[in-house]
Amino acid sequence: MIRAVLDTNILLASLLSQRGASFEILQRLRRGEWRLVLSNHLLLEYEEVLKRNASTLGLTLAEVDAYLNAICQAADCIALAAPQPPRLPDPDDEPLLRLAKALGSRLITTHNLPTSARRRSTA
Repeated sequence: MIRAVLDTNILLASLLSQRGASFEILQRLRRGEWRLVLSNHLLLEYEEVLKRNASTLGLTLAEVDAYLNAICQAADCIALAAPQPPRLPDPDDEPLLRLAKALGSRLITTHNLPTSARRRSTA
């Protein structure tokens, strides 16, 4: 089974629109076609972003909690390695990179194209 890491912006985009790739990625997770991999840091980031945007999403804070609980049920939790010197322009993306590295993943799903392009060119 495919195991993958999702940047927070993919999760948010999937809740903002039922059209597009982000929504389809989450639909495939619901169908059990792949397994989400989380760290505590990434889960806390999901929570912070979704709760900050709850009114835009038309959700209550309790509904955000229920959604995150469902996400956790469909996920594997990985302990992150100790922080290393930053490699990305956005320090908030470092735990995502460390999680993907711990997983042995060569891809990270994100809408953050400038960071992705810079990272690819320095890999």
